[in-house]
Amino acid sequence: MSSSAVMAPAPTSAPASLHNYLLQAGGYFSLAFTAMQVTAIGWSARAVRYFGGPAELRIERPILYALLCLAVGAIVAVFGLYALSGAGKIRRLPLLRTVLISVTAIYLLRGLLFIPKVPVVLKHPGLVRFLVFSAISLCLGMVHLAGVVQLYRHGRPGDAPSLRA
Repeated sequence: MSSSAVMAPAPTSAPASLHNYLLQAGGYFSLAFTAMQVTAIGWSARAVRYFGGPAELRIERPILYALLCLAVGAIVAVFGLYALSGAGKIRRLPLLRTVLISVTAIYLLRGLLFIPKVPVVLKHPGLVRFLVFSAISLCLGMVHLAGVVQLYRHGRPGDAPSLRA
């Protein structure tokens, strides 16, 4: 037997130490937002109004408001779990890339609301917080976009090369 038959071929995939810190950060941010969203159930109507939520619903139909907070929280939690899956922190979830692209688009579109809000904030400077919220969404969308690009280029950390296609 020759020595070349005994040697294993060198791996051609990206190193297993390659981490998708961008999707990881996006996932943890989404999970933190989920926690904030769920705590909004107990907020005063004034606090809900400050953050742009439905204060009237909070007052008039508190159970419906609580269900709305839980539903939004659940959706954003799914966003976070998919980002963590893309980062290789949890098991691979179904339709990973499709969902991550959708999540990225949602965050980017929410962030682009920054543009039509600028003239309103120029007339009413007290509403600058809404520009900040849009800017946060835009930044989070950009983080997700860069993470999804990395996912497409290198796959998830630890994935076999055949799963990266």
